[in-house]
Amino acid sequence: MILKGEQINTIIQNKYPLMILDTIEISNSSNQAKGIIILKNDDWFFKCHYPNYPIMPLSLLIESMTQVFSATFLSTLEDRSEIPVISSISDIKMKNSAFPGDTLKLVSSVDSFRRGIAKGNVKAYKNTNKVPICEFNIIEVLPSKLPKVRQ
Repeated sequence: MILKGEQINTIIQNKYPLMILDTIEISNSSNQAKGIIILKNDDWFFKCHYPNYPIMPLSLLIESMTQVFSATFLSTLEDRSEIPVISSISDIKMKNSAFPGDTLKLVSSVDSFRRGIAKGNVKAYKNTNKVPICEFNIIEVLPSKLPKVRQ
């Protein structure tokens, strides 16, 4: 399934300016998704994040990566109204930066999704590079699906 622009909102509820994915391709059979961001010179964040040395803010890169991860497992659900909550991001590695003119490919993989808990990893690649510029392991939860714990 390939989604573009506003179609992405059928799975992920984020809106612009935090939704900066141009396209997302979801493969439910392999529990993977791939998001694409084409960074343009006039993107709003380049005007304010080091204007003399425009660079994509790490916070927006991580946000976009988590959105691709969320789409990977949310796309398997009939009811997509619940917003996933990040429980953990670990083993983050940042190896390079993203600049105007770069195309980012964000690749997520869900290793397990049980009882409302999704575990996996996400990698961000720049242009045609084979080495990720950023990667991390992630756990997200759907609070309503968590087992109820007696107190």
